[in-house]
Amino acid sequence: MRVVAGRLRHRIIKMTNLETTRETQDRIREAIFNSLGQIYGSGLDLFCGSGAMAIEAYSRGLDHVVINDLNIKALEVAKDNFKSLGIKDYEAYNLNYIDFLKNYLKPFDYIFLDPPYAFVNVCEILEQILNSNVAKTKTKIIFEMASVTKYTLPEGITLIKEKVYGKKKVVFMEVDYE
Repeated sequence: MRVVAGRLRHRIIKMTNLETTRETQDRIREAIFNSLGQIYGSGLDLFCGSGAMAIEAYSRGLDHVVINDLNIKALEVAKDNFKSLGIKDYEAYNLNYIDFLKNYLKPFDYIFLDPPYAFVNVCEILEQILNSNVAKTKTKIIFEMASVTKYTLPEGITLIKEKVYGKKKVVFMEVDYE
């Protein structure tokens, strides 16, 4: 796996090779970031796995990223990837996503979500994000899920677009607090 574009373009990202995680393919990451256009600010990769999404976001313009994964082996791979790429401006957490959302106090410009496909309650996690300190008006949320997943968006989140890539669906949303 590799970084698709930006200042770290073509650099190699080590995969987790764990049964509990799945890395976002290069072509899908490329499509996601092409859809986002120019990015800036800070980002959260809440279920980071190898850290590929956060690394791509950093490569394309984010100045600070936060990664979190409950699986310590996946988190160690992500941290190794950050170290080998020379990325220093990041934070890493090994928390259940609920605990992370309850305790992190700063908002992000981008939130990347790619929970296990067994996770089906999209609205629940979005509501937890809205009730935490990690989102603000105009925060973009990029949620990867199984293409068959049905969901409703809570009040406070607007659908920007949805794209299907085989068995994966990527939903682009924006927080719209009044």
